[in-house]
Amino acid sequence: MKWAKLTGIGKGKPRARSRRARHVLAAKMSARGSRQVMGQRVGVMLLLVGTILSLLVIGMITSAGMDKLLEKLLYRNSDFTLRRFQIEPANKIGKGELVAASGVRIGQNLLQLSLDEVRDSIQKLPTVASVRVERRLPDTLYLFIEERRPVALLCPTPTTGTQLAQPMYYIDSRGFVLKPKPGEKLISLPTIRGVSSDEVVEGEQTANPDLRAALVFLREAPLAPVRDGLDCSGLVLEGPGRFLVSTPRGGKIRFRTSYLLEQFDRLGVIFDYAESKGRIVNTVDLTPERNVPVTFVN
Repeated sequence: MKWAKLTGIGKGKPRARSRRARHVLAAKMSARGSRQVMGQRVGVMLLLVGTILSLLVIGMITSAGMDKLLEKLLYRNSDFTLRRFQIEPANKIGKGELVAASGVRIGQNLLQLSLDEVRDSIQKLPTVASVRVERRLPDTLYLFIEERRPVALLCPTPTTGTQLAQPMYYIDSRGFVLKPKPGEKLISLPTIRGVSSDEVVEGEQTANPDLRAALVFLREAPLAPVRDGLDCSGLVLEGPGRFLVSTPRGGKIRFRTSYLLEQFDRLGVIFDYAESKGRIVNTVDLTPERNVPVTFVN
């Protein structure tokens, strides 16, 4: 017995108790670690929620104060007071007329202006084709104005029993009708006649197809090979689908409003024939599709 005690024989039961103790201790430590991890996660979540709430509060304060801040720094800042208009290029529309049409006054805050509204207001002027509006900080409003440029004079025919208050109008290449200024000396331009006064409205684009065809003729005729045989200073709309043009020697040439380039080619053949025979063209009717009637002076 003593030998057994000295050699350690018979100590199996204490070892079992030791293993169970270590197991219980590990379990307690594991539970404690789980509680620590859970506590850390809860802490992180609370911190995150607190941060979000703080940001929301800051955002509300920023949103509430932003308008006042912008108003003080920008919209009530005297550095951005409008002091001058810069208008380009030089045109016939007076600066006073453009400024009045814009609805903007010197002394307004430049940053508070709606550039779209300014552009739309100026665009209503009949003589304005397009507008570009820019802020030139700190104190300048820049306007780039494309003016409508007339290509012909329109002499409308009054309806029966009426008298025209305005006998002549300008018309641009896109068909917009423009009224000359009172007392203005009219520009020397080709004259178009034969349009009813009921179809002529200042500031509006014509819907008359024959008149639009006449504008195309005035654009294309100076480029055509037969240009020397045409007098484009005057043009008469004769009725639906046709118009009359003179020759430099007083002859008359009737065109259709369609297939204009083909008619230039046909007319070129006639002019070449007349020149080869030493003859002068008096009248040509290009409205038929074939068998074009032609007369000569000699």
